[in-house]
Amino acid sequence: MKTVNPNMFFAAAISAAVLFCSAPAAVCAEQSSAGRIASVNGTDLLRQDLDREMSMVKMRLARQGRPADAEQLKRYEGQVRDSLINRTLLLQQAQSLGVDANAGLVAKAKDEFRAGFETEQAYQEALAQMGVTEAQLDRQIQDGLTIKALIDQTVIQQVNVTDQQVRAYYDANPDQFRRPEQVKASHILIQVPEDASEAQKAEALATIQSLASRIAAGENFAALAQEYSDCPSKEKGGDLGFFGPEQMVPPFSQAAFALQPGQVSDVVETQFGYHLIRVTERQAPETLAFNDVKEEIATHLRQEQERAKIDDYLKTLTEKADIERFPL
Repeated sequence: MKTVNPNMFFAAAISAAVLFCSAPAAVCAEQSSAGRIASVNGTDLLRQDLDREMSMVKMRLARQGRPADAEQLKRYEGQVRDSLINRTLLLQQAQSLGVDANAGLVAKAKDEFRAGFETEQAYQEALAQMGVTEAQLDRQIQDGLTIKALIDQTVIQQVNVTDQQVRAYYDANPDQFRRPEQVKASHILIQVPEDASEAQKAEALATIQSLASRIAAGENFAALAQEYSDCPSKEKGGDLGFFGPEQMVPPFSQAAFALQPGQVSDVVETQFGYHLIRVTERQAPETLAFNDVKEEIATHLRQEQERAKIDDYLKTLTEKADIERFPL
């Protein structure tokens, strides 16, 4: 059975309300009880734990282009505190059952995280941005993998998806397996920045029109894409593969689906710039065969069962726990 990715575990463990939370924060029992946000079976959760998590929430929201105002952040604080409470409950349960993370997996996770940075300086800057020390990060990884081990042993092993359930889902949800018409297309993009001047726009338009003339005269579309296109697809001669009507921005999609195989569009303008589009294949709408999607369905049903069982497990732990929340 597929195991739960430790970096994604808490998405399932503490419900969709706190998907944006990071790996578990360390709870320092030896610190003063001043600034407590909660107590879980006698273990204090501190304001600094919450502040560290909230700094990461703010960063993620900013990167997604949707910074939160003070009122929204206050709501998030309550959700993040609940996630910290759940993490603490799970760690306490792991300790009581003698469950711990595999040392080899912990070392591997640390190495993989560090390997994601090109330089030591970039690694240290990332730690500073997250507001954690290296020791705290090590503890977070250790705790996250400990909770994963607990969930694997006590919850995930109970998950069972039968062939009958998979088939029943396929038969009950036919719309999910209808694939709309698709086209396979290549394109050449001459990019136009959002703040481009009229002169820059005119230059880009002149370039794409010149390329259109060369293609009409018989030059190779893929070769011109490799040489001139501003899209990463240039490495494949502009090939975008198959896509449906909703997968591209409307002007691009409308132009592509108006073409027959072998045809090249007129100049198409989108928010990205100017395009020439060449369609190479079309595929009619179809219903995907059961055998082609049964593994995907089984994975979906397993994930649903896992979420439900983890929620039930947390509910059981919560009902037995002595939890006290303090004003934020």
